[in-house]
Amino acid sequence: MFYWLAAVLLFLLPFRSAAQLAEPAWLNPKRQAELMQQAIELYTCIATVNEWNTLPPDLRLSPGDTNVVVPKLQHNLLLTKDLSSEHLDSTSVYDSLLVAATINFQKRHGIKPDGRIGPQTVAAINVPPSQKLKLLQANLQRWQTTCAGIEYPAVFINIPDYKLYLADSSKVLLQMRAIVGKKSSPTYLNNTELLSIVVNPNWNLPRSISLNEIVPILRRNPNYLYKRNMRVYLDGQQINPWQVNWHKVNAANFNYQIVQLPGKQNELGELKFLYNSKVNQYMHDTPRKELFNYQQRDFSHGCIRLEKPYELALYLLQQRSDQPEKKAKELLAKWDRNLYLRIRRPMPLYIIYQTSWVDQDGKVQFRPDVYGYESANL
Repeated sequence: MFYWLAAVLLFLLPFRSAAQLAEPAWLNPKRQAELMQQAIELYTCIATVNEWNTLPPDLRLSPGDTNVVVPKLQHNLLLTKDLSSEHLDSTSVYDSLLVAATINFQKRHGIKPDGRIGPQTVAAINVPPSQKLKLLQANLQRWQTTCAGIEYPAVFINIPDYKLYLADSSKVLLQMRAIVGKKSSPTYLNNTELLSIVVNPNWNLPRSISLNEIVPILRRNPNYLYKRNMRVYLDGQQINPWQVNWHKVNAANFNYQIVQLPGKQNELGELKFLYNSKVNQYMHDTPRKELFNYQQRDFSHGCIRLEKPYELALYLLQQRSDQPEKKAKELLAKWDRNLYLRIRRPMPLYIIYQTSWVDQDGKVQFRPDVYGYESANL
């Protein structure tokens, strides 16, 4: 019975394919709203039919496995259109078609697309369609509120997706992975402008990091600062860390400024991007490139680390500061310490929070609610 219902849903709600998307759905306000409304219609039907299968939490499947639960998985993937409607024959074998459909599902949910059914994939499948419907409705409202009156070109950072996009009104010009703040030190939402680029930046450690992370190390080994190319200042004057009794330093008497100088160890890498913000947050390079290989990338203290900072800086200097390519590359190659380059025409920057949307291929995307902002909608 439920396979017939799945086929009816698929027939009645032919979601737009990539070929029908003439512009980037994700980054065009009107287009995105239209496609999210289509997704809402799809999930309304799925929720109304109420034929969604919950899989056993301990289910594990690898390609070629046989399991009595496979038909239930197949049914769910048909409803969400991860599996083609041509694959209606019931099977208990986790075959290549179902593996491909699972990979589609995993990609749409920010899960490592390995085609294996494990705890993370099962948990995502077991989210009821009614709950996803509420998420889509909440995210559509947030999108319409946040992105009304977008000025192009613009930079978008979607926190739950850990991605940066640079786009004009018709296409994506640059995209890259990003690292955002942990739940305990979140990256704040913002509708602002990129104002300047800093080449070879110093890192002025925030008080919280200095006090909570660096001071405990200095109590054991004051030489840590020199190993990390850091310096400590008191009232603007550099002091010798060995002359401070760090065991007596606490929140009440901490008056020091710790600075990491430019170099290979610098946590900000070679480039920093400043924007208007009520808190001390900015975008920057990082020497820890391996962190971009993780699916979930909420590792920072609030600032945004970029996978391709050089490409973004080059675009900003050429397109927003009218620098010829050769001159722009020369500026970025300078070894001047803390070299500030003003962006003559500030670039619109939108730091947003979308846990669901429709991407440029017409696929409905969902991401974990990394900061717990969606709890009121569920």
